[in-house]
Amino acid sequence: MDTIWNFLWNHVLTYSVMAAVGILAVFGVSLLLCIRREQNWVRQLFFMIASLVGLIVGAKLFGILSYATYLAREGAEITFRNVVMNSGIVFYGGLLGYLLTFWLLSWKRLKKRRLGRDIVAVTIPLFHGFARIGCYLGRAYDANGVLIWQPCCYGIKSDSAFCAHFWDGRLPVQLIESAFNFLLFAVLLILFLRETKEERRGWLVRLYLPAYAIFRFVIEFFRDDAVRGGFGPFSFSQVVSILILLGVLVFEILRRTGVIKPLPVDPEDPDVEVYRLVGRRNVEEPIVFDEDDNE
Repeated sequence: MDTIWNFLWNHVLTYSVMAAVGILAVFGVSLLLCIRREQNWVRQLFFMIASLVGLIVGAKLFGILSYATYLAREGAEITFRNVVMNSGIVFYGGLLGYLLTFWLLSWKRLKKRRLGRDIVAVTIPLFHGFARIGCYLGRAYDANGVLIWQPCCYGIKSDSAFCAHFWDGRLPVQLIESAFNFLLFAVLLILFLRETKEERRGWLVRLYLPAYAIFRFVIEFFRDDAVRGGFGPFSFSQVVSILILLGVLVFEILRRTGVIKPLPVDPEDPDVEVYRLVGRRNVEEPIVFDEDDNE
């Protein structure tokens, strides 16, 4: 039994494998939700798969930015080659790249856009939960089989009895974040299934973003992950969390005060929701004829 466990621990339970499991879980749940809500699952899944390109590009771009801030903090020389070759990936970049790409692809090509965005919001924390398990279990070896990289090194060290059960006596921030994501997935799924009116769809993304941003801002204090860089007293991810919270807050204020409002851009598809500034029009108002006007 120990031999099997050691093999799984050292060679199978890696970040890439857990990320693949997370992707399969996302598409499985998305398919079931599409069938339940009569969504075009072929287009929904196609756009979600295509959006992985934005995820990869965004994750690497934010990795470059975060590593550049780390070098700046250390007073090291910042060169294009060094930053690109030695930087990793950042979840926030992948998240924003994925959402933006899905929005662009599905804007005029997906019938129920609000529903599609809600499905994306529900499934993102599901993937993230599996990926964070991979972060904790993943490891790398050199040609001689010597451990050279241990992702779960992130997390402050502690002498507590709880941390003693984990690698190097560190707080397992990845596992804590994984548990939070699975919990968030359950909450969003319940809200998705309870909502039956299509005109109320499309708000789960606005719920997911601030919920995760608040959690990420707090958990960053316990990561002890200096290589991610940052600005002033805050890490790079904390700065992004603050910007996301401010962005969602401003959007909600403008929406609730009527400065921006949804406008159906396609009269045959009232489910379309595009926000515009009040006072501008891109849909002609219907001409009303007087019943007594025989002409």
